[in-house]
Amino acid sequence: MLSTLTFRQLKLALEQSREENNSLFEEAASPDRWLQIRDDKHYATFWEGLEEQAAQLLENPAASPPFSDFILFGDTGDRSKYQDQRSRVFAGLHVFGLLAMTDDRPEWTKGLENAIWSICNEYTWVLPAHVGLYVNEYPHGIWDQPAPPRETVDLDSATAGLALAEVIHRLGDRLHPWVVVRAKAEIERRIFQVYFNDPVPQNWELKTNNWPAVCASSIGAAAIYMIEDSEKLAGMLWRVIGVLRQYLSGFDEQGATPEGPVYWQFGFSHLVYFAELLRERTAGRITLLDEPKIERVSQFPQFCLFSNGKVLNFSDAFEDVRFHTGLIHRLRRYFPSLSLPPEQYRMSDIQALWTGAARHMLWSLDQTNGEDRIEPDLQDRVQERIFTGNQWVISKVRQPEGHFAAFAAKGGYNEEPHNHNDLGHFILHVDGTTVLADIGIGVYTRQYFEPELRYQTVQAGSHGHSVPIVDGRTQSFGRKYKAQLLNSEATEDEVLFALDLTEAYECPSLKRLTREFEWRRPANQSPQLILTDKAEFHETPASYQEIFICGVEPEQAESRITIGRVELAYDPNDWDMEVEEQLSVSHYGDVKRFYRLLLNRRTLSASFECNFRFEIKS
Repeated sequence: MLSTLTFRQLKLALEQSREENNSLFEEAASPDRWLQIRDDKHYATFWEGLEEQAAQLLENPAASPPFSDFILFGDTGDRSKYQDQRSRVFAGLHVFGLLAMTDDRPEWTKGLENAIWSICNEYTWVLPAHVGLYVNEYPHGIWDQPAPPRETVDLDSATAGLALAEVIHRLGDRLHPWVVVRAKAEIERRIFQVYFNDPVPQNWELKTNNWPAVCASSIGAAAIYMIEDSEKLAGMLWRVIGVLRQYLSGFDEQGATPEGPVYWQFGFSHLVYFAELLRERTAGRITLLDEPKIERVSQFPQFCLFSNGKVLNFSDAFEDVRFHTGLIHRLRRYFPSLSLPPEQYRMSDIQALWTGAARHMLWSLDQTNGEDRIEPDLQDRVQERIFTGNQWVISKVRQPEGHFAAFAAKGGYNEEPHNHNDLGHFILHVDGTTVLADIGIGVYTRQYFEPELRYQTVQAGSHGHSVPIVDGRTQSFGRKYKAQLLNSEATEDEVLFALDLTEAYECPSLKRLTREFEWRRPANQSPQLILTDKAEFHETPASYQEIFICGVEPEQAESRITIGRVELAYDPNDWDMEVEEQLSVSHYGDVKRFYRLLLNRRTLSASFECNFRFEIKS
């Protein structure tokens, strides 16, 4: 219904249901449900940690970060110092809000009141990294100006507004009325007036990444809680729904997003939160989730799961992801064939954030056993999908004796959401180890999001991906630097995926560069990948390198290179080999080791063909 809903339908549904006393977020309305959660052994560690955090916050209330920390992002690019302290200020809303749903202890009520008051005292709910994001020159031309830029609504202010509105809706009658009045006034001032009273679009309204889903859904959900006038609410929600349609346009017809499964979860979960609140507010008259594309989007992460908790991690993404099982359970109400991820992919360490934690527990509680614990059919030998719109291929093979192998490759263009310059890049995963790997996400600083600096990093630059360096040129950033999909087909025994990468490089000497993947996966045989690059030049290039990013240290033995359980067969007469060890720092500070396997072509001409065979050994 999301794609076909009209404003008239929305307005009429809101008006007709206004007097029906609908229970918003109905699962959270029952004290018995919360007590059941509190007694559930699956969540014992979570509640213990929450009480410890509450005790610390009561003993040492969080102070607002100083101005010097606020402007640190503009001065040095660092965003973690301010954000870490800010998280402590906002933590009380979530911690005391969740605890207060299970017990009306006076100290928790006091802690919640103080937390809300502190949040209302903050100069802005927008992170410094997002201040002035709408300015074309961002992040330049912001921090050196005499006056701060106009207010905006970012991910953190929007989600804070939703959490605050929801907690007030549930617990407001237990709080001092001044706290409630002030909280509502600040949501009105910081969220609704900024967004609804200004026709100038927010930066994220023009995008198709996770931002429009998180921001618009959170704003819309907060409005459902706070706006009683149905006509006014209809006008507000109509803008939100237009943004959500824009968000969904970023998924291809097969349901894939170029941001991958990590940001799929962040963005899409908030769309579901909003859709379910709107369904409840309209007494079931409007259900945004019941359409085929939403079902395909819901299925997308299933194809991205490898083994041993590892996932496909193109772009700014983590290799290890845990999924919100409450979200999956709720989606299964609409799409019963949707599978829960295997146990090692389910979120066990719940974040102490009201909006997600409450739904994780409440939406999962009545579906913890029996057939609702359905997992993907582990007996399927092959699970694969070619996402032609997104130019991704993912193929997973379960071999005899329980072995598992996965291959993934991508095309696209080099200005995708959370873009890496990685056209033609690929991954090979074998029995829990990503052998040919993607380094993944870098540390989020100001510099990491400045194109002139971002693509010098090994995480985002094409030199940190398994793609060629052509006549000394790496791939360039920008929408015009793109791949053309030449062939994509799956047969009983193999998958073919071919790309023209010529336009990925700003290289005057390059005439044409194609890359073909032949993923052979016949029954009762170990899979293998045949990689063929064909290069044509206007004149003989000065150099040509093939780069392979390895998650396991490569070792050379005559005409083969061993990379864990994978053997790379090639002609050593054509190539000089060297290995560079790279230490990569992830977004959260974990250091992981990767290796750049460089093959430098010895004999160069105006055209040549490069052949590599990756054999998976049992």
